[in-house]
Amino acid sequence: MKNLTGKFISWLMTRTIFLRYLIIAILFHVLILFVLGSIKIVTVLPKIIASFDFVTPPPMPKHEEMDPFAALRDFSYSGPTLGGGGGTSGKGAGGIPTAAGLKDANIPASEVISVINESIAAAMRSRGDSPTTTGLGESKIGTGGIQGPGGGGLSHSVGPIHAQKIQAGSSAEMEKALLAALRWLKNHQAADGSWKNVKEKSPRLDTTEGFSALAVLAFLGHGETPDSPEFGSTISQGIAYIASCVGQNGIVNSQNMYAQGAVMRALAEAYAVTQSPNARKPLERAVAATLLSQKAAKTKPIHTGGWRYSPQSSDSDTSATGWVLLGLKSAQLAGIPVSDDSFEMASGFLWNMYGDEGFGYDQPGRHISTSAVGILCQQSMGHGDDIRIKKSLDTYKSYQVDWGQTDHLFVLCGWYYITQAMFQAGGAYWIHWDKEIRNTIVKAQDSDGHWEPPPKCNDERDLGPVYATTICCLTLEVYYRYLLLYQDMEHKAARVPAK
Repeated sequence: MKNLTGKFISWLMTRTIFLRYLIIAILFHVLILFVLGSIKIVTVLPKIIASFDFVTPPPMPKHEEMDPFAALRDFSYSGPTLGGGGGTSGKGAGGIPTAAGLKDANIPASEVISVINESIAAAMRSRGDSPTTTGLGESKIGTGGIQGPGGGGLSHSVGPIHAQKIQAGSSAEMEKALLAALRWLKNHQAADGSWKNVKEKSPRLDTTEGFSALAVLAFLGHGETPDSPEFGSTISQGIAYIASCVGQNGIVNSQNMYAQGAVMRALAEAYAVTQSPNARKPLERAVAATLLSQKAAKTKPIHTGGWRYSPQSSDSDTSATGWVLLGLKSAQLAGIPVSDDSFEMASGFLWNMYGDEGFGYDQPGRHISTSAVGILCQQSMGHGDDIRIKKSLDTYKSYQVDWGQTDHLFVLCGWYYITQAMFQAGGAYWIHWDKEIRNTIVKAQDSDGHWEPPPKCNDERDLGPVYATTICCLTLEVYYRYLLLYQDMEHKAARVPAK
C-alpha cells in the first residue's frame, strides 16, 4: 500500500498545480461519498392507521308523487275553504276556496287555475287531446275489491286526471260558474233525492227521472263523488233516487226512453266511481230492457235499430236514439255487457237518417241539433273518420252562438251535443267552437248560479231551470270529461257504405 501511495504522490507532483488540485478535489469528494454510502440511515416514520367511524347513512327520501291539485291550492288566499282535512297549512281544511270567498277576495284566474304551459294547453285544445294516463284498469272503472275509479273511459272526471283536464282547458270563471251551479242544484234537490220541474209539457226529458239523472251527471262530471265533503250527500241521495226509478222489468217508471237513456248514463257513471251493486243491479236491468225494446217492430224499415218515446214505439228518431245509445255506451264502459249487434243496428239506423251533410230527425236530412247527435253517436262507435262525419262537422264551422237570438229547436241540447262532437274532432273544429260556446254560457248564468233556457227557445223554456242548469253544466264540463268518455273506442260498428 505504501509503495503504491509513494508512486501516486511522485506521479502527482509531476503534474501542474491546477491539475494536482483538481485530482485532489475529486478524490476528496469520492471519499465523502464512500463514507456517506457506508452509513446506515434509519428513518422512523410514525405508523398511521386510518380510522373511520361508521355512521348509518340517512334513508333515501321517499318518492312523493306530484300533487295534481297543488295548482288549485298554492295561491295566496285566506278566505273560507272546503274540504275534509289535509289542506295546505294555514289555508283551511282541504285548502279549496269557496266561490263566495273567491269573489270576495277578487282572486285572478292565474292564481286559481294554473295552466302548466299555455302553449302546451293550446296544443291540447287544438288536437282535442290530453295527457295519457293509465288507471287501475284499461277498459273498465275500478278493479275487483278496489273501490273508486280505475282506468278507462269513465274515470277521467275524478282525481288526478280531472285536475289535468282543468289545467288543460278550463278557467277560473268557468270553474266558479260550475261550482255556483252545483250549489244551486244542491239547494233545489227534493227530500226524496230527486230534482223536479213544475212544468210538464214535453214528452222528452221532462220527467223527474230525466232531470234527476242529468243532475247526478252534472255532479259526477265535475269530479264529485259520494265522498265529496260538500256534495257527497246530494249525490248519494240522487243516485239512490234514480236507482229506485228502474222497475223490475228494467224500464224507468215513466216509460220514457229519453229518461231511460239518461238514467242509464247516470247509473253507469255512479257505478264507475263507487262499484256499488246498488247502482249495478238496476243498471243491468235497464240495459237488458233497452236492448229488448230496440227489437220492437217498426212500421218503416229505415227506423229499425233505433228508439223513440216509449219502449214499444213502432218508429224511431235520432234524438231519443242518441240519449239511449250513449246510455248503453256508458254502461259498456262501466263493465256492463252490451252486444255488438245492438251498436251495429243503432249505427245503421243513424246512417239511414243521414242526408244533406247531416242527420235528420226521423227521416234523412239535416237539423242543427239532431245532426250533432248523429255525429257524436257515430264517433262513439268508431266512425269518426268517416267522410260523412267530416262533412257534417264542416257545417258547424260558420255557426255562431247567440244566447239571446238563437231560436232553432232545442238550442241547449243542440249546443250540448255540438260541444262534444267538436271536442272529439279537435283541431280547427274545436278552436272555433270553444270560442263560441264557453263565454256565452258563463255570461248567461244567473247571479244565484242557475240558468234559464234561452229566451227564444220556447220548447226548452217549458223544461225550466233545472234542465237548463244541468245541460249548461254538462256542456262546460266537456274539458275534463267527455273527450276520454268517448275516445279510443274498441267497439267498431259495421260501416255502412255511403249512399
